Amino acid sequence: NKQGRRQSTISLSTGSGEPISLSMPASGERRLAFMDLLLKHHINGGELSEEDIREEVDTFMFEGHDTTAMAMSWIIYLLGHNMEVQDRLALEVDSLFDDLHSEMRNESNSSSTTEITLDAIKQLKYLDCVVKEGLRLCPSVPLIGRSATEDMTISGHVVPAGTVIYCFIYQLHRDPEIFPDPEVFNPDRFLPENSGGRHPFAFVPFSAGPRNCIGQKFALAELKIVLARLIRHYRFVSLDQP
Repeated sequence: NKQGRRQSTISLSTGSGEPISLSMPASGERRLAFMDLLLKHHINGGELSEEDIREEVDTFMFEGHDTTAMAMSWIIYLLGHNMEVQDRLALEVDSLFDDLHSEMRNESNSSSTTEITLDAIKQLKYLDCVVKEGLRLCPSVPLIGRSATEDMTISGHVVPAGTVIYCFIYQLHRDPEIFPDPEVFNPDRFLPENSGGRHPFAFVPFSAGPRNCIGQKFALAELKIVLARLIRHYRFVSLDQP
C-alpha cells in the first residue's frame, strides 16, 4: 500500500542492471529504518546525494552481509574437512552451555532455555581460534589497497606518492615463516602460547591501522554466535571426503 508514502527519485542498480525504486514513509507512519533515514537526508535538503546513498547501501550489502556470509561458509567447509577440530569445538560449546543451563535451572528451579549471549561467547576460547584460523586461510577480502602519501623506496624500488599499493592478504596469511604448514587448518596457531610474539600485521583479515574495518567486532560476534548455535545442534561432514 503506497498511500501516504512519498516516492524518491533514487534507483539502485542490481546485478542485472535493473533499477530498484525506493520510497520513504510519511512522517509518523512508523519508526524509520536505516534506508528511510538515508532517503530523508536526500529528500529534505539534499544533504546526501544519490551516489552517497548507493555507496551506503553497497557498504551494508557487501561489507556488512556478503563478507560475513562468505566467512561463515568457508569456516563450515573447513570444519567439515577437519572433524577432530569440529569435535573439539563442539565439546567446548556443549560444555559451556550445559553448565550455563544447569546454573539457570538451579536458580529458577524450572526449565530454562540457555541463550547464546556475547558474555557467553567470550568464554569460548577455542571458537575464537577456529574463527581466526578460518579467516587466515579464507579471508573474505583477499586484498586491500592504499595510496602512498609520499615518495618511498621498497626493496630498492621507488614508489612515487599517489601510487596505489595493494596488499595481498591471502598470500600474506600463508607466509611459512609465520604460519608453519600454512595450508593446514590448525586453530591452535591462535592460542595465546602460540601467537604471543607474532607481528600484529601478520594477520589482517579486517585490514589494520586507523582505516581498518569499522565493523570488525560486530562481524566477529555475529560469526561466533551463529557458529556456536550451529555446532550446538548440528555436525558438518564434507562430501569431498575420500
